[in-house]
Amino acid sequence: MRRLLLPTVIVPALILLLVAPVAAAPPYRENGTQDYVFASSSTCGPSTCSETWIEAYTVDSQTLWVCLSESTYNVRNGRWVSGGWGCDNTSPEALTVNSDYSASLAPTSVDVCGRRTCTTRTVSANLTSTGGPVYSDSNRGTFTDGSCTVRYSSTGTSTEVSGTISIDGSALSAYGSVGTYEYRYSVRCR
Repeated sequence: MRRLLLPTVIVPALILLLVAPVAAAPPYRENGTQDYVFASSSTCGPSTCSETWIEAYTVDSQTLWVCLSESTYNVRNGRWVSGGWGCDNTSPEALTVNSDYSASLAPTSVDVCGRRTCTTRTVSANLTSTGGPVYSDSNRGTFTDGSCTVRYSSTGTSTEVSGTISIDGSALSAYGSVGTYEYRYSVRCR
């Protein structure tokens, strides 16, 4: 009887001890700054047009996501000819956004995958403000996911920029936007 009682009492007690901290986890809170750059370039010839864009944004103090999209399509029928898309993360030090909204992205490797193959491309950018208006934006919201409530808010500014983006050393004239946002994020679960 003792052998049967031990597992039936101790095992459930151990499970409760392990599960209780997760179920009663304290609220998660995070706040910080998010910088971002978006720039695109488009060139057209007699039969095709090519569009290239890069996007870089800080996720947290240790992560910068850098994305590249390349697409070439037929001008006559609009059909896709070639291209690919991909994102990779790197250190936030690769992106510099200054108070005058000039920005630079240091050479960064991005794995880009097309229809059948993937290749590593090196992207970089140097952008300056066009002198246009600075846009302010703020938002906040709350939503529930199961037993958890998520609250978020952000406020920031952005402006239009122009300059160059480089793909594997080939420079392209580009136009886009640069911005900086302060954010707050919290999750509370019951």
